[in-house]
Amino acid sequence: MICQAIAQIRTVYSFVGESKVVSNYKRALETTLKLGQKGGLAKGFGVGSTYGLLFGAWALLLWYASTLVLSKVTNGGQAFTTILNVVISGM
Repeated sequence: MICQAIAQIRTVYSFVGESKVVSNYKRALETTLKLGQKGGLAKGFGVGSTYGLLFGAWALLLWYASTLVLSKVTNGGQAFTTILNVVISGM
């Protein structure tokens, strides 16, 4: 009888200890979550601005090439070759 009572006391105590560990772990993860969100936001803005700048440069390059072709300063083949040379030299 005493062994069963001690076993039940140990079981109840382990459940109480488990909830304490879970609450401590939850508090530790909240700090990590806040840091992760800030880091993710910074990385997202950085990558987004880089891609925005890249697409803006492409748009400007293609627009300028099309105005040169429309004003008959150059033809499409030369404009395309120049665009590829600019892009490859920028790597």
